[in-house]
Amino acid sequence: MISLPASPRSVAAARAFSRRLLAEWGLDALTDDTALLLSELVTNAIVHVPEGTGDVELSLSRTPAHLVARVTDRGGALPRCSLAAKDSENGRGMWLVEQIAERWGHHASPAGKTVWFALPLPDGHRAPGGPSAVPAPPGPADA
Repeated sequence: MISLPASPRSVAAARAFSRRLLAEWGLDALTDDTALLLSELVTNAIVHVPEGTGDVELSLSRTPAHLVARVTDRGGALPRCSLAAKDSENGRGMWLVEQIAERWGHHASPAGKTVWFALPLPDGHRAPGGPSAVPAPPGPADA
């Protein structure tokens, strides 16, 4: 897990963190999708979090069959998946998450919220005999 300031520069730091970690794990096939979706979630966290209320936390973990990414912030606004107007410069982030991730979700807590997504591990990276089902949504204790 890393903690990033609620600053636009943190989007690039989140991408770099994910690329480095996925390379260590040998999951190069997931690098581009993970970096794109994390960019969207971290950008949303920065945009929707009141300034000066704390950092954005990012974690990546593996289940036997999935890569799970979580972004936690101090904001209370929950994400919505909707397609923006064609001429809009914003509003496509959660739609991209919906289209690319096998599953995504969020949960709120008194301290803020966590938004997460799961991508299936490539063939050859799944744990032998591990479940192939999509992971259950992470609860507050999992964040």
